[in-house]
Amino acid sequence: AAIALTYESRNDESTVCHFCPNECSRTFIDTETPSGETSRYISGFSCEKGTVESLDALKVLNKKRNALKKHYPNLVDYEAKLAFKQFYEPEPMPEAGTTKEDFDVKVGFLSKITKRRVMRTFERSSKEAWERRQHVRVGIPKVLNIWSTAPFWRTYLESVGIHMKHVVFSPDTSEEMWLEGGKYGSIDPCYPAKVSQAHIHHLLFESHTEEAPLDCVFFPCITHVPSPMEGVMDTASCPIVAGTPEVMKAAFTKEVDFFSDHGVEYLAPAMTMHEPNLLKRQLFEAFGERLELTRDESDFAVDQAWKAMDRFHAIMEGKGKEILEAVEEDDAIALLMIGRPYHSDPGLNHSVMDEFQVLGYPILSIRSLPKDPAWLERFFKEDLESGRIASTLDINEIWPENYSTNSALKVWAARFASRHPNVAVLDLSSFKCGHDAPTYGIIDKITSSAKVPFSALHDI
Repeated sequence: AAIALTYESRNDESTVCHFCPNECSRTFIDTETPSGETSRYISGFSCEKGTVESLDALKVLNKKRNALKKHYPNLVDYEAKLAFKQFYEPEPMPEAGTTKEDFDVKVGFLSKITKRRVMRTFERSSKEAWERRQHVRVGIPKVLNIWSTAPFWRTYLESVGIHMKHVVFSPDTSEEMWLEGGKYGSIDPCYPAKVSQAHIHHLLFESHTEEAPLDCVFFPCITHVPSPMEGVMDTASCPIVAGTPEVMKAAFTKEVDFFSDHGVEYLAPAMTMHEPNLLKRQLFEAFGERLELTRDESDFAVDQAWKAMDRFHAIMEGKGKEILEAVEEDDAIALLMIGRPYHSDPGLNHSVMDEFQVLGYPILSIRSLPKDPAWLERFFKEDLESGRIASTLDINEIWPENYSTNSALKVWAARFASRHPNVAVLDLSSFKCGHDAPTYGIIDKITSSAKVPFSALHDI
């Protein structure tokens, strides 16, 4: 029967898979046995979609995959959606005349600063100014550190009176978006930074319409980002990331001022998120005059924005704790994706986690790992007792040059995985990432010495 088996092999346009942008060039091998039985073998595909030929078969396949996804949650995907939703309802702005506590600060002889606690009334802007803010529309590109700070910016803007539907984020990165809007020039190889131009292009040419115009595009230069880490040298952003908003300003004004042509103001103020009082001043300087805000209104909105961030972290860590405790109980494996905030973008992580998810592995993100010292203590008990570390969120003994927040978080997450028996690691890094490069050897040493199942996809 094997000798008499006949087959026909075909590889042409008719066998190309069109179920995703990869468009894999497949080979169909049709066989027939001497008894007349036929079967088709398909090769050359890169994902499960390539195993089927019709939309009906794809629907059956997707139904099966979606059922598996529900059973094995993907917190990278969950975080990517949650960050841009309105999950925190800001408290109402205090009425004018409400009593509030403040400090009277004076600079005396030899620059001696004295502070005195005082009680005063809350200052509000006019009713007309508040009503005008209801119609202001602000566009924000969904890129870089916006992926980890979006709840802050949304809540701040909503708290000062901007309607929730008027805080407009660009969509997730896609190949179509890049081809359409990634043409304004860049000299840096960092794709997550370069793709910012496609997002700004989308805001100007898609989100900004005659019926619903944008008043401004807000893309802050985030110089420092909040960090749960303890004892670090600094909480700095990557300089490329921090400077990209200024690069984008140059790109969109070098030959034609697209912002002016569209009647959209471009705002790229510096924001130092690890110094709360400085951040309040920076936000008031950015929006006070433009939105006719009082200092009290702006400061109140910042306090609300921090509460939204606390809620964001609490939700994510709660979900992560559930998964970690479940895999401990079942002696199963969870996969921890360690990457930078923008690796939550499906267009930058290429949905790699989905393929592990449908194989039966729940997916964790760095922000979903519990940061509660009491909960973490059992995994770091030996390190704490030996004096090797000062706290469960301390990485000085393995990386003292820890001035970059996101780099430090990656190293800490790898070490957490090395202490947790039910966690494997997937390390993502984008092409030519200068801040990721120093972490490669450290993370490799941590995972290999602890025999952690580990895969690295660098230079994606």
